[in-house]
Amino acid sequence: MEEKESKDILSRIQTMERELSFLKERVLSQTNTQSPKNQTPPVSKPTPVLNHQTEVTLDEGPNWFVQWIGENLFVKLGVFSLLVATIWFFYLAIEEYWINESVRIWIGLISAIPILIYGFRVRHSRPYLSPSLLGLGIAVLFSAYYSGYLWYDLYSTETCFVGLLILSLTTVAISHAQKSEVLFGFASLGAFSVPLLLSTGQNSYPFLFTYLLLWNLLFFWVRKDKDWKVIPLLLLAANHLIFVGWASDHLTDAKPFFPITFQLGVFILFLLREFQTLESAKSKDQILTLVTIAFTVGLGFVQSFWAFSIFYPIAKPFLLSLILILFYGLYERSLRRTKLNLEKKKLYDLIGLFGLPFIVSLIVIGTTGKFLAFSLISFAFLVTVASTYSKQLYMYFAAFPVWFFALFYIFAFTYRSQNEIPFLNGRFLVFATGSVYLVLSYLYSRKFSDLSKLFLYAAYPYWLLGTFVEIYLGYPEEKQLFLYTVSLIVYGLVALTVGFGKKIQTLRYVGFGSLTLVIIKFYLYDFWNLSLGYRILAGLFLGITLIVTGTFYNHFKKETK
Repeated sequence: MEEKESKDILSRIQTMERELSFLKERVLSQTNTQSPKNQTPPVSKPTPVLNHQTEVTLDEGPNWFVQWIGENLFVKLGVFSLLVATIWFFYLAIEEYWINESVRIWIGLISAIPILIYGFRVRHSRPYLSPSLLGLGIAVLFSAYYSGYLWYDLYSTETCFVGLLILSLTTVAISHAQKSEVLFGFASLGAFSVPLLLSTGQNSYPFLFTYLLLWNLLFFWVRKDKDWKVIPLLLLAANHLIFVGWASDHLTDAKPFFPITFQLGVFILFLLREFQTLESAKSKDQILTLVTIAFTVGLGFVQSFWAFSIFYPIAKPFLLSLILILFYGLYERSLRRTKLNLEKKKLYDLIGLFGLPFIVSLIVIGTTGKFLAFSLISFAFLVTVASTYSKQLYMYFAAFPVWFFALFYIFAFTYRSQNEIPFLNGRFLVFATGSVYLVLSYLYSRKFSDLSKLFLYAAYPYWLLGTFVEIYLGYPEEKQLFLYTVSLIVYGLVALTVGFGKKIQTLRYVGFGSLTLVIIKFYLYDFWNLSLGYRILAGLFLGITLIVTGTFYNHFKKETK
């Protein structure tokens, strides 16, 4: 009740204010007619009318999506429902033979005309409805014209192809004039369907790939200065689906020029177009642009891998490397052409990671065995250095899974070869190189990220793990326990000596941890399992080491506090 009374009072106040303003204007007009001509009438200031807004529009409220669904989605679903109902009606008419063959075609052609006319007339008043109606009319024309060829043989294959192509190009022209992504989607659907619908099974792939490549060139030109998001992704998928459908049966029998040229053309055109979209400041939402770039690189690499495996299996790693070099070349070109702000830099940093999985796959393809393990570790180190140098945090984070895989890939080759010398073989070289790379990665990136400490913490355990592997594979079982203990003692003593001499606190912790492991191992395991001779040696080494360690700590006791 109180709310209704307050609304009534507000409405009365507004009415009174409007009446007062009207009376003032009337009095002023009468005084103007009675005043002399040379006298300037006083200017009255209109009384502001307070409009108390009690409702919130959908655009300003939390339910803005309701308006989008009502204006956009419902319209498209309505047009689609009409199309489905029309198809069902014609199917029923054909089944019942209500109309003969020629009438069916003419009904389809004529029924599209009023749809097109109405869709064109409401292009300004109903912008959501117009593209859908135009697309519906074009789809009806396309279906009716193709039905005359498919079912009734009214014209030849060449005539049908030319007619459908003209219809698709006309739709492209309309979509370009109206800047309609929906219309261009209808045109693309028809254009990509034409070679499939008219295929005679003769495997004329030069014509197929030339036709598709020309269509992609047209898309590259039409999409200029247009912020289209969905259609590029659908066209990319259509290109690769058609290639897969053809290549699964005919790739081995074809010549390499047209398939490879088609793949490279699609790869370059889509990357150029998406990078140009990314460079422009018109579009705020770049998620679909990033998705399209990612799929362009991924599908292009996979399809090229397939084609090169058939045509050039020996040169496949080199040719795939050129594909990735081409991607990063276009990436650098776009990077130089755009003005970087914080948001753009994050996007480009993310795009720079798209090629990393394929670089790793190239390393796997081109090398084998221990050399492959060494290459993986070197690559992980180079990625860390490059990301630190370019200050790309995304790439720095992406290096960690590469490190993890690279460091432990060597365990696939933990077997002893003939005439192999412990600690003087390729396997231990990989462990040693990995440890050195980890330390260098920490030293190089410690000022860039706090996560660099993970490299330092992993360096010594990895070196120790490599030592244990060499002992396990290179020496008899009765010596292994003793050598494990000796290695821990030696490494711990070296770490303590360098740590105290160079005043490096981390190395002191490493040495202290190693000696702690020796003490635990000696009294809980070695004391009960080693033979008497090795037990004596282990005890001597441990005793001397602990005495030296105590001397260090007493000598540098001020620094250890």
